[in-house]
Amino acid sequence: MKYIFLIFIAAAFYSCSDSFINHSLQYEKLGTCNSEEVPVKIISNTSGERYEFVSCLDDNFDGKNYLVERKGDSIVVIFPTLTATKSSFKLTLDIDAKPAYRQIILNGKEVLIAPQ
Repeated sequence: MKYIFLIFIAAAFYSCSDSFINHSLQYEKLGTCNSEEVPVKIISNTSGERYEFVSCLDDNFDGKNYLVERKGDSIVVIFPTLTATKSSFKLTLDIDAKPAYRQIILNGKEVLIAPQ
């Protein structure tokens, strides 16, 4: 009986991952691109941070072709550009990551996160 208990404890201990990145993206097409710079709005909650921003992306952006990865203590988000025709999109990006990160780079623009 004590071996079963030890196996259960060991399985529970080793199944816990100590690093992850969960993300989801919602988007809305606004129209043609303009050069007006819109600041990134950051909303923190119990399950990570929400970033709301406007970006010029490919006209046929479908919300699937983007990359989120960790580099050191930063999160890097890349939206690839494949075509010459661009449209303005309002993006809402939810990110929950462990361990905590100090900055996020959204398409080459650095956004600092306040330490918690």
